[in-house]
Amino acid sequence: MRRYLLTGLVFLAACEIRRSPPVAADGEEQAVREEVARYYQDMSARDWRAYGDRFWPGATLTTVWQPPGAPAPQVTVLTIDQFLAQTGAGPDSKPIFEERLLGQEVRLVGNLAQVWARYEARFGDSTSVATWRGVDAFTWMKHDGRWRIVALAYTDEPGEASGNR
Repeated sequence: MRRYLLTGLVFLAACEIRRSPPVAADGEEQAVREEVARYYQDMSARDWRAYGDRFWPGATLTTVWQPPGAPAPQVTVLTIDQFLAQTGAGPDSKPIFEERLLGQEVRLVGNLAQVWARYEARFGDSTSVATWRGVDAFTWMKHDGRWRIVALAYTDEPGEASGNR
């Protein structure tokens, strides 16, 4: 009987842990939301120094795309330094480039935050501007009083195939 009671209590405690929402320290969720907003401002302004400073050293950016000449799409993982080295062939290759934050969902526990952000992008020149919507899935970590990105994975929203670009 004692064993069943103990098992039941452990089960109830586990259920309660799963149901409890993450607890955010006062103001921390707002701080993360503001960092996300500044991320999009820096990217759209093409302020690559400020943009890169939003990431911890060695942080990664990951997506699925089909490189020119590749037979099929593939998962591509770049460090922040590799990404910044390629902006000339990407965002800086056209006069019009913008990613505008549409909304964000934040989950925060202690010094760790997960953010799913929806954005709308514009890219092109005076003769043709492609637009699409996407989702950025961020992992942020706070250390020494500062929130910075550990990893970013991104994709187009369903129905926003890369053909729209």
